[in-house]
Amino acid sequence: MKKILAALASSVLILASATSQVLDKEQMKNTAWAGLGSPIDGDPVFYGFTDTFQARFDRGQFTIEGMLNWSFLANYDYKYDIDNFVFGTSNLNPLSIKYGVRPGANALGGNNTVSSEAQALNLGYDNRANVSNTIQDSYYVNFIYHPTKNVDLGVGTKLNWQVGPAPKYGSWLWEHDAHVRQGGFSTKYDDRSGSFQQTSAEGVGTYKFYVDRPGTADVVGFVPYANKYAKRAAGVRYISNDSLKLQIGAAIPNGFNTDDPAANFGAQFSPADWLSFAAALEGAFDDHANFYSGGTFGIKNFILDVYFAADSLFTSESKDQAYGTGAAISLTIPNTKIQIRPEAGINFFENTDYTPAIYAGGTLALGITKQLGFDLWSSLAFGSKDKNWKDNDATDGWGGGHVFDIRPELTFEVSQHSTFAGYFDYEHRKAFDGTKRSCWASGVFWTYIF
Repeated sequence: MKKILAALASSVLILASATSQVLDKEQMKNTAWAGLGSPIDGDPVFYGFTDTFQARFDRGQFTIEGMLNWSFLANYDYKYDIDNFVFGTSNLNPLSIKYGVRPGANALGGNNTVSSEAQALNLGYDNRANVSNTIQDSYYVNFIYHPTKNVDLGVGTKLNWQVGPAPKYGSWLWEHDAHVRQGGFSTKYDDRSGSFQQTSAEGVGTYKFYVDRPGTADVVGFVPYANKYAKRAAGVRYISNDSLKLQIGAAIPNGFNTDDPAANFGAQFSPADWLSFAAALEGAFDDHANFYSGGTFGIKNFILDVYFAADSLFTSESKDQAYGTGAAISLTIPNTKIQIRPEAGINFFENTDYTPAIYAGGTLALGITKQLGFDLWSSLAFGSKDKNWKDNDATDGWGGGHVFDIRPELTFEVSQHSTFAGYFDYEHRKAFDGTKRSCWASGVFWTYIF
């Protein structure tokens, strides 16, 4: 049970993230899932299975780690009848499947669009924004060389070098505690790779963020926090082992080119055991550079995380610029197995026609017995609206919409190697035009550490 509660804690002071990549220590880990649910505005369906295998090996001065995500997912025809099952590597996970498996769609995530037959019959809701925001890498591979105890040289597709706290999904998208981020705002932002631009034929997305304007998706207002300065990149970092706990890092993102260069930088230090500060710049030397700053303050049972993001700093077009700030508190009630983590944020935009978007949420974790744990995630988000809508008869009365999400989960720790988790996730969305839609998903996770 102690392991379960520790996994639910959002942050500790502070170098758990500073010294890790995706896996924080040498191990082999497998996460399997099977589930069913009702995609947005659709009938209940059986989604299928996913399996994510991870491994990290430390040998002398080298660290090598990798992951492969494969799926065995159901394909449905436009009448919601199972047409077939398809097996293969996939960029989908239990959270994205809640939005993304619809009639006529490619179950493995290659084509998340509604079929023409489904559109003709008005079946399903083409919420590609949420699918993009929740897809994961189908694989990652990282190579890290440690020439000294304090220096890392790395190249990889998911280095995950980061500084400071930020809003997040839980652990990882494929983990049992994954939930919506920033209250579930719709956005096309692809968080996988942080690439500068497309390279060859790889559809890895870029770090460049363009504001999802009110009316482009049901409930908008998402702002990314660029605290991960090395994702798909080549980088170097220094981490001191003294009382200051200093981390300084730099990376060249995927897609760097000599005509239009860009680089990422991150720094973090702890002047005291209970205090740390961090800052990062993603895409330095580019107009669409993103700035991040954050801090952690706390003692054993009370930890406060605060963070700020400014995106597309130097663009001349104000519609591209967005800002966000928020905070989260991790509180463990003394002499109990109860932990709560409320969080809240507000996102606002350079374009003064767009109203701010706000969200609030939190997690409650409870140790029922030594092996059995219960946790509950819930959030509420209110989206941004365009003030100009009132000047148009067709759009007068439109608002920002809202999203409500609730996700209870039971976790059973069979042994130090094996954990089972069962959950139910319900989400209700009211779009800017007043249309209401909902979806739910339920499933079972089995996590085994070899």
